[in-house]
Amino acid sequence: MQSHPLHTQHGFSLIEMLIALVVLSIALLGMSRASVSMITVHTANERSAHASALLQDRMETLKHSGYSGAATVSSTEAYGTIPQYSTYKRVTTVAVATPAANMKTVTVTVSWQNDRHTLSASTMLAE
Repeated sequence: MQSHPLHTQHGFSLIEMLIALVVLSIALLGMSRASVSMITVHTANERSAHASALLQDRMETLKHSGYSGAATVSSTEAYGTIPQYSTYKRVTTVAVATPAANMKTVTVTVSWQNDRHTLSASTMLAE
């Protein structure tokens, strides 16, 4: 009786390689979509943080100037007029005798992306 040596294969077949390539492509596509989403969220968070800093800066300035230092008229810093933040607009509104006599309610609103996004805060100053 004659024995036939077992024929062993080394490596992968073409079909196995194509299947592996398809699986890898699907995984990479999913990772690229996740990366785009993370970049979008990061950009939105960065813009919100800048708006918050602009809002806080104006509020601190108004608090330090006190009741008499707060102007009685509204002011607007239009797009392109705030140094280092040309894509933001800041509006300051002062309401006199609100909520009571000898009090002012100051509202600061920061907008960006052509007023599609806004951040606003209010404070009261007393005489």
